[in-house]
This record gives sequence, structure tokens and C-alpha cells, in this order.
Amino acid sequence: MTGTIQTTLNFERGEFDARLARARQMLRDEGLAAALLFAQETDYFLTGYDTGGFVFFQCLILTAEPGPLTLLTRRPDQVQARDTSIIDDVRIWWDADDANPALELRDILAEKRLAGARIGIELSTHGLTGWNHKRVADALDGFCTLADVSWPLRRLRLCKSESEMVYVRKAAELCNQSLRDVIAAARPGIPDATLKATYLKTVLEGGGDMPANAPLFNSGRRALYGRGISGARLLEANDQIIVEYPVSYRRYNVKTEWTIILGELDPAQARMYDVARDALAQMTDVARPGNPLGDIFDAHARVLDAAGHKEHRYGACGYSVGISCAPTSMDVPPMIYPNAALRCVAGMTLFYHVMITDTDTGLAMGVGHTLVVTDGAPEVLNPLPDALTVIS
Repeated sequence: MTGTIQTTLNFERGEFDARLARARQMLRDEGLAAALLFAQETDYFLTGYDTGGFVFFQCLILTAEPGPLTLLTRRPDQVQARDTSIIDDVRIWWDADDANPALELRDILAEKRLAGARIGIELSTHGLTGWNHKRVADALDGFCTLADVSWPLRRLRLCKSESEMVYVRKAAELCNQSLRDVIAAARPGIPDATLKATYLKTVLEGGGDMPANAPLFNSGRRALYGRGISGARLLEANDQIIVEYPVSYRRYNVKTEWTIILGELDPAQARMYDVARDALAQMTDVARPGNPLGDIFDAHARVLDAAGHKEHRYGACGYSVGISCAPTSMDVPPMIYPNAALRCVAGMTLFYHVMITDTDTGLAMGVGHTLVVTDGAPEVLNPLPDALTVIS
């Protein structure tokens, strides 16, 4: 035991230095003197800072020119910020009825001689509530000019480095094992939550993280739902189970989606499976450098519509995954929807899924996997089973 700072980084210092250099160049290209970072994912990517403290006011100040990184946060995050990151300067704001950390943020910006400057602010994040944004805007009114820099910052981490892919691949390994374990545990007469517990046990015992969002383990009519729901349901002799969940390793996420049938397989549901797998295969093949994300959705819609499922499909069929903190494992934008203009680039990690929900028959089908875009054919990181899981 020691009281000295013991920094433990998930990447080599040189990788963080390179990321910071790219971020600072982006700020200069955007004509910004600094940026106010509120997304925990951005903090983690640029500095290694690993925490859940974003639920309170927390801001990392990044200047366009080399200089100290300053974090304004609460006392519970002080030691964690020092131990997990390369942040130079951790400032504390203290809880009080009249506390307004936005005013303290302005004082720090004044110290950095940023009065009158054009400063970026990360708006598209759960780490900046509407209330806190208003406090920042009010505190900085007349002090500087603010410009949204959410997408330029997010774009920096869209394509994964080789060292990042080490963590992504580890997450994929855990995802593969967890799905095998979930399938092995599935049977009538148990709560569907037992399968959720199986998934969590495999991931956590394998060194993974708690998921950034609640997993979807929906059975019976709930299989038609697009979100997880509270309360366990007892699995029946003839049943359907849709599972969709993230697996995180060092905050890097992959996702899977699969369908498990208990008892007799309805021929209509078997046809839905064939359509879904065909759509997923065609979507996957589109994920090549230069192809717009909208083309992936077109493949999704073309197959499902031809099979009579136009009314049963979603308006989007995937999104970027990577660094994600609560409350979501979706690293969006980008998403895959009609006419999405962003083009595939090698290093992107994308989750594709095909969800068919026939509310007339009550039948559902879902399949999905995570892939990485390469210079050629995409690489599926967590391949699904070869055949639909039917447990009779």
C-alpha cells in the first residue's frame, strides 16, 4: 500500500500522445482555441480516464496548442482520474446548495487566457444535461464563443487502431462464449432472467466489464419488443427468445443478436430465419471501403421487403460500436439507415442486425453480429451459429 500516484493506463503513453495530437490538430482545423469535453468516452479515448462520474458536472479542458489537460470534477473522482489517466491537473468543485461549477469552469478558462476565444463544446453526450449546458452557456456568455464539436471529436475514434482491436477482439471472444453458454442454459420452466445471469457470469468471470446498458433477453410476446424490459418471465415448452446484448472489455464493445426457439419450430418462423440470415449476409458484404452506410440499409430493406416483411422491419439496421459507457453501448452516430452518406473506412467496427417483428402472428426473429471493415472483405468478429437454435 502506498499513497503515491500509481498510474495504470490501458494503452501505451505514446498512443495517447498520438490521439491528443490528432485532437489538437482537429481543433486548429476547426478554428478553435480549446474544447470543453463532457463525453466520458472522449475522456477515456484521449487520456485513459475511466469512471462513471459523468452523471455529475464534469469537464475536461483540451487546448488546441500543447499544454496541461485540466479536469474539473467532484472529489469522488479525484484519485481515479489521477490513477487511470494522463490528465495533468485535476480541479475539484464542492457540493453545496448554491454550487455552480460552470462559474469555476470560466475561471479556469480565464487562467488559460481563453477569454474572447472560440471554444468547442461537446454537446451530443449524456455527460452534459440540458441543465448543465444552460449553466455553461450562461456562465460563458460574453466571455467566449462556443461551437459544437461533438461529431469531429467522435470521428477521431471511429476507426480502431491495432492496439484498440486487441480489446475489441477480446470482447468478441467473451461474446462468443457467452452466447454458447446462454444457448446451453436455455430450457422450459426457468425464468428468462436466468439466461441473462448466465451471460453476465461468463463475461464478468472472463475479465469483461458490466454492460453499458441492460441486455435484451425477451421471450414470448416480449420478443416483439425492441428494448429490454423489467421483470422475469417463465419460459414455456413452446417459446421464442430474442437475445441482444453488448459485451465490453476495457470499455470496448461488441454486440450479438440471436433467436432461440423452445419446442416445435413454426414453419413461418423458419422462413423468417432464412430471410434474416440472407439479409445479414448481403448487408455484411456491403461493408467495404468507400461504400456508403446507406447502401447497407438498402440491402437490408431489399431482402426483407421482397419477403413480405416491409411492415415488420426497423428503420435502421445497425450502428458503430467501440468505446461506450453507461447508459448505452451504441457509439452513435453513425447509424445505418436510408441514405446515410458516411462511407465505410477500414478500421470501423459496426454492429449489424436484422429484426423482424410480425405483430399479427406474434412471431419474431433477430440475428446480428459485429464486424470490422478491412481493406477488402469485412471480418465478422463474433460469428453466429450455423443454424437456428431449436431446443425441443
